[in-house]
Amino acid sequence: MALEKRGVQHIKTMAGLVDGRRTRTSSGALLELSMLEMEKQRLVLEMQRAERRCAEIRGRLTEIGKKGLRLQRFVEKLNGEAQAPQAHMVASPLPIHSAPTDKLNRRRLSY
Repeated sequence: MALEKRGVQHIKTMAGLVDGRRTRTSSGALLELSMLEMEKQRLVLEMQRAERRCAEIRGRLTEIGKKGLRLQRFVEKLNGEAQAPQAHMVASPLPIHSAPTDKLNRRRLSY
């Protein structure tokens, strides 16, 4: 008999109370329609933020996969050179380094 986990959505507030008499009038119905539309707009914005965040996560996972592949090739190349120093490997489509070498020479610390 596991207890149900409760979160912020389960907190009872006065705003959550719905008066059944309110929708019996046209002004009450319009007020309720307005509140529903505001909630819908808030949820749509929240969904867009979540989709944007998911796209960022997917992009980062792709970057991690590419970098992992590059590092794996680098390790394999070093192991291959240690076993057979004369053998030349075919150039891979992805570079085995992480940063361009021309930028490494220009970095300087300034205090």
